[in-house]
Amino acid sequence: MKLIDLLAPDRIVLGAKGDIVRDVAIELIHAVIVSGRATDPDRLEELLVESLPGEAVTVGQRAFVLHFRTEAVDGVTAALGVTAAPVHREHDPGKEARIVLLLLAPPREGPAFLGALGAFVRALADDEVVTALAEAESPEAVLAIAALAEINVSGDLLVRDVLIGRAVSAGPDTTIGEACALLERHRLPALPIVSEEREVLGMVTYRELLKHLLPGLAKRKSGELGAEKVEMRDRREAPVRDVMDRSVLCISEDQSLADVAALMVNKNLDRVPVVREGALVGLLTGEHIVRRLFGP
Repeated sequence: MKLIDLLAPDRIVLGAKGDIVRDVAIELIHAVIVSGRATDPDRLEELLVESLPGEAVTVGQRAFVLHFRTEAVDGVTAALGVTAAPVHREHDPGKEARIVLLLLAPPREGPAFLGALGAFVRALADDEVVTALAEAESPEAVLAIAALAEINVSGDLLVRDVLIGRAVSAGPDTTIGEACALLERHRLPALPIVSEEREVLGMVTYRELLKHLLPGLAKRKSGELGAEKVEMRDRREAPVRDVMDRSVLCISEDQSLADVAALMVNKNLDRVPVVREGALVGLLTGEHIVRRLFGP
């Protein structure tokens, strides 16, 4: 299936008005309802209140992608808005764009939904597509964009289709204390350690950190005050290259998601770094796969 097949003239809104993403989302949801794709219009409108703040993914400074699993539509449904002036998220004026995509699908259509989501994100990362959308004067002109019409929605999900956003990482000279702060601040299961070229050098998890810090904790428990405080401070200031796990298996963003999921199960891995031409682009976890495929 072509990506363009998920759009229709009555679900393309050009010159959408408003200052924030929610304003455009209201127009797009109404377009879906008018087009007849909504099985429960009231429930669809409730999404604006319940889910919108947490489901707006940004594609650089190019677009906002709103994606929902809901029984309020009868199949994978897309609506596209191009605004007259850039809009931003309600509490984040630093990121703005003129393109807003709304993607909806019933929970049972997880693979098709993710395939469409990945294809739209790839399309909106293309400068040629974004420029053509901004210049389009009619919905028919949007559907005639050659670069958009060439994109396929793959039935075989790839890793890149479920990977959105750049992975938080650190350099090998990052201190143990700084690594702890990054893990806590971003609620990460692991912290990839990369070179200046973003080549994966290793991985740090709470397991490696505990192994390194445990001797100092044991001394503190025994009541030896003074010297152990200095030792704990020194341990926290040590570089992560001294404690990171260097035996890290990396995967490509172009690998089949099914193959990678099987690999993770067979090798008892709960997370793997994702690379593009040797450079880190994301971190895939088992939780991530399950949530994307089967979550609400």
